[in-house]
Amino acid sequence: MKKLLAMTLLLTSLNLFSHDEGHGPAITDESVYGGKVTAIIHEGDVNKGRKADMVYKAELVYESRKPAVKLYLFDKNMKALDLTNFAKTVNAVLIEHHNEQKFSLALDKSGKFYSGSRPLNKRVPFNIDVKIDKGNEKLFGAFDGLD
Repeated sequence: MKKLLAMTLLLTSLNLFSHDEGHGPAITDESVYGGKVTAIIHEGDVNKGRKADMVYKAELVYESRKPAVKLYLFDKNMKALDLTNFAKTVNAVLIEHHNEQKFSLALDKSGKFYSGSRPLNKRVPFNIDVKIDKGNEKLFGAFDGLD
């Protein structure tokens, strides 16, 4: 009985310490377009977790059962960015239960956001990671816990 209790406590404590604290600083901002907001960080800082420095913010707008996706980029004060110096395409990946499906988003004709179609997820929650280039800067954003 003691062994069973010890094993249960050990397994429970391992699960508590395995929590991923995210990629970049926690965001408390309200969405502008009804999507999910996350921090955009330098790609090289991904393993820093919450200690990574935020460069920009982004909002991912999607409907759970439709493939259409829009990505808006903001400064740290949630003011829309001029995307002129950003790449015309954003690389993205949908991640669900160890399965990754790549897709891309193109700069809209208006020049104010990126849009495209994502693979449809089979289960929830799922994540979408985006990689954004601005000149020589390689940027990263993680939208976790989507449904």
